[in-house]
Amino acid sequence: MLCCGLNQTRQQDYGEIKLNKQKNMSQLETVNSELQERTRFLENTKLQLEKDIIQHQSALDTERRDRSHGSELISDLQARITSLQEDLKTTKLNLSKAEMEKKQAQEKHSNLEKEKNNLEIDANYKQKMLQQRLDQEIAEHKVTKARLVDEYASIEEARSVAMSEMDNKLREERLARQRAENQMLEVEKQRSMLDVDLKQYKQKVEQLSKQKERLEEEVKNLSLQLDQEKNKRAVTKNELNAQSLEADNLKGSEKQLKQEINSLLESKRSLEFQLGQLSKQYRGNEGQMRELQDQLEAEQYFSTLYKTQVKELKVENEEKNRMNSELQRKMQDVISERDSLSSQVDLTITKADSEQLARALEEDRCYELDQELKKIMARHKQEQIEKDSTISLLEESNRTLTKDVGNLSKEKTEFDEKMKSLREDLQKKMEEEVNMKTTYEKTINQERTLKTQAVNKLAEIMNRKDIKVDRKKVNTADFRRKEKENKKLQLELNQEREKYSQMVVKYQKDLNEMQAQFVEECNLRTELQMHLASKDSDVEQLRSKLQDLQLRMDTTSVANLQSEDSDGSVAETRMEGWLSIPNRVNIKRYGWKKQYVVVSSRTILFYDDEVNKEQSNPSMVLDIDKLFHVRPVTQGDVYRAETSEIPRIFQILYANEAECRKDVEVEAVQSVEKPDFIPHKGHEFIPTLYHFPTNCEACAKPLWHVFKPPPALECRRCHVKCHKDHLDKKEDMIISCKVNYDVNTARDMLLLACSQDEQKKWIGHLVKKIPKNPSAITSFMRASPRTSSTRSAPNQSFRKPAKHITPVKPS
Repeated sequence: MLCCGLNQTRQQDYGEIKLNKQKNMSQLETVNSELQERTRFLENTKLQLEKDIIQHQSALDTERRDRSHGSELISDLQARITSLQEDLKTTKLNLSKAEMEKKQAQEKHSNLEKEKNNLEIDANYKQKMLQQRLDQEIAEHKVTKARLVDEYASIEEARSVAMSEMDNKLREERLARQRAENQMLEVEKQRSMLDVDLKQYKQKVEQLSKQKERLEEEVKNLSLQLDQEKNKRAVTKNELNAQSLEADNLKGSEKQLKQEINSLLESKRSLEFQLGQLSKQYRGNEGQMRELQDQLEAEQYFSTLYKTQVKELKVENEEKNRMNSELQRKMQDVISERDSLSSQVDLTITKADSEQLARALEEDRCYELDQELKKIMARHKQEQIEKDSTISLLEESNRTLTKDVGNLSKEKTEFDEKMKSLREDLQKKMEEEVNMKTTYEKTINQERTLKTQAVNKLAEIMNRKDIKVDRKKVNTADFRRKEKENKKLQLELNQEREKYSQMVVKYQKDLNEMQAQFVEECNLRTELQMHLASKDSDVEQLRSKLQDLQLRMDTTSVANLQSEDSDGSVAETRMEGWLSIPNRVNIKRYGWKKQYVVVSSRTILFYDDEVNKEQSNPSMVLDIDKLFHVRPVTQGDVYRAETSEIPRIFQILYANEAECRKDVEVEAVQSVEKPDFIPHKGHEFIPTLYHFPTNCEACAKPLWHVFKPPPALECRRCHVKCHKDHLDKKEDMIISCKVNYDVNTARDMLLLACSQDEQKKWIGHLVKKIPKNPSAITSFMRASPRTSSTRSAPNQSFRKPAKHITPVKPS
């Protein structure tokens, strides 16, 4: 009767559950229909927006064509202007030459006129003088002739003498007259020649004046053409400015449309995610229904037979007690070792502080020495003695520092070895506990199977009808006796179950405490490692400074030493500055976080601010020996970032175990199969589809489409994108892969520099730091689970679920 009542109540509950599920199903269907209507509306809006984008793109293309045509016209006009300017220059040169020739001709003409006037004056003067002489001689001749006529009778002899003298004088005068006439002829000839030259020069001057007039007219015409061309150019410039303004407006509208499309896509994704959740809930409700049905069917056949199980449980409890005692002993040993290691770490920290104090004292001494050397330049011999003493002190301090650094490195290696051994012991314990759990689960399953077998046997016995009446009487007594025994066994079993549950709770508490201690120790270890890495970088910097000091003290005087000059050699192996890291996966929503980054010869240190740098308290440390690749990103890699930020972003690829980070959450482990890929020339291509703008890196053709994108491939090593047809047709257009690292143990990080020049500097510096033998790096990598990447998940073309480790929660 009780079984019937229970069955009825269960059937009623089952009916109510069915009704509730039907109601939930109807609600889910209504929600699904609403979501489908929303998706249709969103798709329609998306299509309208795409049409608008196509129209805007066509308008942009036409404007670009008009702009290119205008630029061509401007280039032609500029060429014409240059040619006209060259013609102007040539005409100006010709004009200047003609003016120079004109000036020279005028100067020659003036000189010739002066010579002519001088010659005329000389000739007139000579002619007058000769005429005066002739007149005087004639007058004298007449006087002498009259005198002679009067005195002819008395002076006949003197007459003959005077006549001869007069004849001689007449001859001489005739000769002088002939000479003067000859000179006059020559002067007249020269004058005629000069007149001819003057006429020629006048003709030349007239020709040059005519050429000048022509050139002036041409210059006027060219200046008019230049003004016209300038006006045209101004008009074209105004048109170009108007077109550029329109193009900027169209670009702004295009950006707004893209933003609206992105928001619509995000809303669509959220709706699809809600649909998926609702479908998951529906499937979960169906699974619960099936489980309830199975429980209802199983509970109808359960009965009581647990004799053998009690003995097995007692033996197992004893074994568990022994194992627990052994685990407690091991835990005490681990705690004692941890205390000893913490004391050693405190000692190392105190040593490092003392070393810092010593270094500060030494720097003060160097500064005092510099001041003394500047003050006392006269006493050179005493200064040399003081220099030798200070150099010996510095060398001794340098030796002590190198010894202390070596001791610290040895202690660090010993500490790392101890921590590794502790980790291995804890892993072994965890494996033993997991094995224990599996054995307990197997025993419980065996008990359940035995229970079902016993229930089935009892049901068969109860259903038999061929048993005799006498046997029934005997069986009723036996049945009562067995029921009493069964009740006792049930009580014992319940007691054992309670004890077992208490033991399980206790063990789980101990396990959780162990795991918490392990996590605390791991955090302490990572903090110590990060502290040691920052100290190592400081020690390297101080060493390089000391080496520079020694070199400069050997070559030059101590007076010229300055701290600013010593930073030059450090900058070759060390680089530091402000960079930004993404706060979360979605860069657009959560933004960037500023970090002060220091790159030493071994590590890359990330500090939250300069105060933490001074306190040597980094938030994250990366090992440079396990750095794989550094490259600038493209718009396809970080499509959620702003376009102005993309030229300043670069990506770092490194091994999973190269990272030490503060407050790292230990995530759950999930065994996932490796996705398939297509190997080709060192690449590991994964088939994808692109719905956002991307181009093929082999043929430079578009690789995307909003509705029907072409089949594409992306390398998960170097992120090279190309058409799948290139690989299917076996074309040699794809370059071999340049990145060598294991994807399963690799992580990547996005970094934002202050400017594009700084991004190039950081990439150039980090590329030099990448080790040349990546095989040596990958061979030493431990088989650690791959954690999730710091870059945004939608940027990756292949989706790889992360492996996690969860702490066991107490039941």
